[in-house]
Amino acid sequence: MGNLLRKQGEFYKTLNDDLLARCRAITGFTDDEILNEHIKFFEVTGNGRLKKSHMEELLGDYIPPGKHKHIKYLTDCIFSAIDTNNDGYIDFLEYLTSIKFFQTESPIDKADFVFRIIDKNGDKQITRKEIERILKCLEEYHKTSSNISVTSVMSNGSKPAAELVRGHSQKTSS
Repeated sequence: MGNLLRKQGEFYKTLNDDLLARCRAITGFTDDEILNEHIKFFEVTGNGRLKKSHMEELLGDYIPPGKHKHIKYLTDCIFSAIDTNNDGYIDFLEYLTSIKFFQTESPIDKADFVFRIIDKNGDKQITRKEIERILKCLEEYHKTSSNISVTSVMSNGSKPAAELVRGHSQKTSS
């Protein structure tokens, strides 16, 4: 996401023409989309600094009802990926940019964002532990009787995706 268009110490409480132009340049959103997200963001944060505790409220529109309690770790990972300046808060521009990544069609942008979500400590490397934690979180999120157990997949080592799907479909059709 980068900080190239962010001004140091700016909280974006007032949307002036300069800020709208920067938001459009970064996200490709219309002025109305930016204004709607701005209202929503400041209704939650008040001061323009989103804490982790506010994250779930804002992401509520993008997470199905009843799934919030299962995604604490995922929310923490998403927060770390969005907080690009690592100040412990998400400002409006970081938030708006993250919405762009949730809505993007670009596989490269999606892959980059997912990598940053999984790489919770930000060291530009993904460890087995980071993968296991995110998979367990996602398993809880999508838990149904037809899901493959993460523990089974991780304990049996790596396999090609096609083999996992083939093995899973044989179990469910039996």
